[in-house]
Amino acid sequence: MSFNDQKAFFQSIHPFCDLSDDALENIIQYVEIGFYPKGSEVVALGGSPEILYLIIKGEVKAYDSESSLLRVYHAKEGFDADALIEGASLARYEVTEDLICYELSKKGFMKAFEKYESFKKFYLMDMVERITYLKKKETASDLSGFMVAKVSDSYLHEPCIVSSEMLVSQALKKSVEMKSSSIVVKKNEVYGIVTDSDIKTALANETLDLSSRIEEMARFPIIAVENDDFLFNVYLLLIQKNIKRVAVKKEDEIIGMLEQIDILSYFANHSRLATVKIEKAKTVASLREASQDYISIVKKLHAQGVKARYIAKLISEINRKVFLRLFDMLMPEVLQKDCALIVMGSEGRGEQILRTDQDNGLIVRDGVDAEQYLPYMEEFTETLISFGYPACEGNIMVSNPYWCKSMAAYEKEILHWIDYPDQESYMYFSIFFDARVVAGDAVLLERLKKVLLKHVDTNNDVYMARFAHLTTLFETPVGFFSTFLHRDRKIDIKKAGIFPIVQGVRSLSLTYKIEALSTVGRIKLLRSRELLDADMAQELIEAFEILLYVRLEQQLAQQRNGLPVNDEIDTVLLSKIQRDLLKDSLQIVEKFKKIIIRHFSLENL
Repeated sequence: MSFNDQKAFFQSIHPFCDLSDDALENIIQYVEIGFYPKGSEVVALGGSPEILYLIIKGEVKAYDSESSLLRVYHAKEGFDADALIEGASLARYEVTEDLICYELSKKGFMKAFEKYESFKKFYLMDMVERITYLKKKETASDLSGFMVAKVSDSYLHEPCIVSSEMLVSQALKKSVEMKSSSIVVKKNEVYGIVTDSDIKTALANETLDLSSRIEEMARFPIIAVENDDFLFNVYLLLIQKNIKRVAVKKEDEIIGMLEQIDILSYFANHSRLATVKIEKAKTVASLREASQDYISIVKKLHAQGVKARYIAKLISEINRKVFLRLFDMLMPEVLQKDCALIVMGSEGRGEQILRTDQDNGLIVRDGVDAEQYLPYMEEFTETLISFGYPACEGNIMVSNPYWCKSMAAYEKEILHWIDYPDQESYMYFSIFFDARVVAGDAVLLERLKKVLLKHVDTNNDVYMARFAHLTTLFETPVGFFSTFLHRDRKIDIKKAGIFPIVQGVRSLSLTYKIEALSTVGRIKLLRSRELLDADMAQELIEAFEILLYVRLEQQLAQQRNGLPVNDEIDTVLLSKIQRDLLKDSLQIVEKFKKIIIRHFSLENL
């Protein structure tokens, strides 16, 4: 390969991509090309390698002293830098697909290690620091979304358009009625503008004549942009012209006004507009329309690099407002005081972003006929489905009488889950443990949660072990990009990584009576009470956020392509950085599983 090919290769991988051209040229002089057939052992356990291997093509697997698979390496990945630094390898590296690689000599590696601080820092990072570094790289590329956002992606204010002959008093009255901060004046086919600032200036100068025609105050022509112009260019225009707003045109007609604050808020928080529309909705149809804004919010916040768990928290609050408003619309007021509408599972924890299914129920006060609520709850479920909230495949929905009943009936069910545990009972117990109230009397759920915590015997080693055993229900593919999985392309990221963290943390939280709902909130409380090692807690939070982030990336792609939104990750569509982040996260999940196995003695089951 030519020098330029080598340079391009190194510029495409970290940490070499952070080095200057001169630094890369200094390193490349120590590089040669190597070939190793399938079955070769390139680094022995405990050996002292003299080479950093950087894969061009092929596959290498790393095994520990017990021959357990630690990691799988593919194109544009390197190994074993730790051995070069420490002097001995802690793993055995075996070629599982014919390997073509660049070989950077130890001499060249150590020179770079000593000379370039960013290079050295990368190889001395612990797992959390490495994930943070990679996330910053990924976020930097995501922010390019700002450069391609269009005017049509932002919020446009309805224009207050008046004829040039209209009196100033009439024009002002219309602008007040429309709550508009500007008046667009149309004279023949030309548009002008009168702003609030113009009105204030005229008042201050005592030149405001309410009986004059509005065209006499207007400034012509109005500055306008097209609906498909780039938002970034419009922002530059506002700065250059020192103005606060522009008109937006489509086919020579003004369709809205775009203000500077709207452009800034596009990449800040669009949620306020959505919640206002939800709260003001008067009909089911208007509420349905308002509820659709959530996908726009998700896309915008995700493009900014906002953490997935914060997006989930925001979307959870928007969903809560939708549920509450719909509940108010459908449920007679006289019945609302005697019940509590609850959401469970990921919605209860505030960790669902895109709508995957409904997990909800209704608790009815004892002494009140629960059956009278069912017709309203059936309508509630069907309406949510029409809004885009899919039905739960397991029928864990308020329209199911099993999840719409009195407190006494729920208490009886809770005791059954505890006294006669099977897989379904553990599942129901788990999602109810995560429940929260979105409408009605919150005290009803509080009382049932106390019943649950009172009756479950966390000192019952067998019960807790079986509850925690769900953490290991699905295999975590540490060898994520092994040949078999790569051909298969897809994995279920929820089963592979998200669920083990959620269930493992939930098991520890139940054991120690921690009542926080969110997974990260539970981890932080476990850490603060010294029930979970501080390093492990931080790694878990980072891994959990990465898994949510990767899932959101893929789900947005599914939604954009009109495909069903699910938890399947197409490995071929992942970027190099995403692949690295996912691998590190799955390693943390596997480590956490071992902690859960030891803590609950699951090896004895």
